[in-house]
Amino acid sequence: MEWVNILKCTITGKDLRVLASNEISTLNELSNKQTLWHLNGTLVDYPIDTALVSVDGLYVYPIIKGIVVLLSDLAIVSDHSKIVGESLIADKKLVQNFYNDRGWSKEDEGDYEDAIIFEDLRPMSADYLKDCHKRVKRYLNDSGTYMLDAGSGALQFTDYLQYSDDYKYRICADLSFQGLQECKKKLGDKAICLLCDLTKLPIKDGIADGFISLNVVYHIPKDEQINAITEMYRVLAKNGKGVVVYDWYKHSILMNVTLLPFRAFEFFKHRIKALFAKAAGKDKPQKMLYFYAHPYEYFQQNMPMPFKLAVWRVVSVPFMKVYLHPFLFGKQLLKLIWNWEEKNPEYTGKHGEYPLFYFEK
Repeated sequence: MEWVNILKCTITGKDLRVLASNEISTLNELSNKQTLWHLNGTLVDYPIDTALVSVDGLYVYPIIKGIVVLLSDLAIVSDHSKIVGESLIADKKLVQNFYNDRGWSKEDEGDYEDAIIFEDLRPMSADYLKDCHKRVKRYLNDSGTYMLDAGSGALQFTDYLQYSDDYKYRICADLSFQGLQECKKKLGDKAICLLCDLTKLPIKDGIADGFISLNVVYHIPKDEQINAITEMYRVLAKNGKGVVVYDWYKHSILMNVTLLPFRAFEFFKHRIKALFAKAAGKDKPQKMLYFYAHPYEYFQQNMPMPFKLAVWRVVSVPFMKVYLHPFLFGKQLLKLIWNWEEKNPEYTGKHGEYPLFYFEK
């Protein structure tokens, strides 16, 4: 594991090293005696085969099925007084639980549930989506040693693999163990899989020749989104390049105008359903997944590092499903939309649905 030296302890920031076999044996003995805990207070009730430890010896991070568990809550200690309890906030747990339980489960057709819920998977849209995925690569370095994929999920689209084709390693960082298992299957030893919090990346400064974060940041609590991007930029090497794909949602002028009738219909439909549910004494449905979209001005005023704006996709999935259909020349219209985006990347990025922030050190 030559890449261990790029990692750091999530809690102290100190270097990590691989535990020796005799140290592993000692940990397993403590586990069998029920005197080994995670920082969140849960007992370590599984055998440890491989693990990293901070050089001060305070915290152990297990490696399970090739995934380095670097969430502070799951750091291992033998001193019960060090237990601090659960620290992952509810909104992050919501995202973690959704993707562990549902998002990265495959349907019979082979598609992940995340894509079925949030994407337009019709054959008519395939070429347009493929071209949008290719668009990301033009803002990245062609090659390097480490590519950070912040919020990699399960690498659900084959087109996502191209960004690290000529990199030695792809650092897949995510809150979902299920998603990281999928990354490991697809990339093998090329994947350095880290179960971690994107707002506290356990990676040293300046080691990544590139980073991507695709449709992830808006699932991070609103007050921590810029912190997450700042962390990605921190680990970027000199002359490195990075891309963040975001979603303006209701801050998109173009989608607000074109989808006004649809959104009005959806608003009244949900209001009526809520009233009927309340009258029937039903509980308010639980939120499925945390989402918060800031406007462009928020990033313009608060982003601590320079960035430029382009377009990833100008149209949203609801727009595509409402207005674009094969029998109404949908594929041809998507080609026209693509050409418009290419000629006006900054305008369509600022006013469309999905902007692309790009960075360079």
